Amino acid sequence: MNASFASISSRLPRLDRDFLAWGIVPAMAAALVTGLFAVPNYVRALSLQDESQRLQAVSAENISQRNNLQYLESNVAKLRTARDRRCRPLGDQTERDRLLAAITRPTDGVAVHDQSIRTGTVAAHEIPGSDLRVQRRTVDVEMTGTFDAVFGVIDAAEDVDQLVTPRMIEITVLGDPIQLAQSGNPAVRATMVLDEWFTAPAAAPAQKAGGR
Repeated sequence: MNASFASISSRLPRLDRDFLAWGIVPAMAAALVTGLFAVPNYVRALSLQDESQRLQAVSAENISQRNNLQYLESNVAKLRTARDRRCRPLGDQTERDRLLAAITRPTDGVAVHDQSIRTGTVAAHEIPGSDLRVQRRTVDVEMTGTFDAVFGVIDAAEDVDQLVTPRMIEITVLGDPIQLAQSGNPAVRATMVLDEWFTAPAAAPAQKAGGR
């Protein structure tokens, strides 16, 4: 019995060395190798996650900015349409008969009894609070005819593709009430003062003192 116990005791160190050699050491090596691969990948995964969140934030900001840009472009297009509909450009220096051609009416004795148009001179005009240089010409119109003919002249002046502003419009009905009732289309006398606007020519460069 003592011999058997001694034999078992003599095997214990051998078993410990085998256990260390084939059990713990490989496990530690495997854990070390796993750590060498897992830790960098984990750190990289965290970095990629942060980068993904940053890109999502940038993408959301870009989408918001794009939506704002589209909204602003839509508003600008609407404002340009309203400007083209409600505003008129200044007349060109080379085209000064546009208004006259639009408001001149032939005398037919029915719609237009008579019409006279007088134009003033083109003169420089300053706009308070603006550096815009413009010129203005006054057009005086006197005519006798029907209401439709008179208002047709006013509408034609408004439709000219050039800035024209009315300064004065006076309309007087001709005839007494009995004549008006009999005619059904009374004649009126109209006096209109219109201002048409032009771009001013560029100022000539100032000459240097003492120059020839």
